Amino acid sequence: MKKIIASLAVATAVFAGGFTGESVNLASQKGGFIGNNIYSNLSVKEALSARDDALVSLKGNITKQLRHDKYEFSDGKNSIVVEIDDDVWNGVTVGPNDTVEIKGEVDNDMLEKNQIDVKYITKIR
Repeated sequence: MKKIIASLAVATAVFAGGFTGESVNLASQKGGFIGNNIYSNLSVKEALSARDDALVSLKGNITKQLRHDKYEFSDGKNSIVVEIDDDVWNGVTVGPNDTVEIKGEVDNDMLEKNQIDVKYITKIR
């Protein structure tokens, strides 16, 4: 029984993706359309003042996990909170030193700073 449990744990670790700081999220591989980019390439500073639901693309690092699906993202100058649901990781595993590109929507609540609801994440090699 212990061998079966150990085998399942190893298999799960091999196919899992996510942030490697304090916890790892599981996701599955998916494909999609490759064509015109509808996301605006912005800096974190620009994203912090962007309109609600704006589609944005940011490059930088996930510096730390704040809650289960909330992370601090930095472009090296400024930081913003990003929400990355478990299914968005798509097998990508990153740590604080890995550069990533995130694509998502600006979430502009009146009482909080802008956040990004991440729809796609890609590790930049």
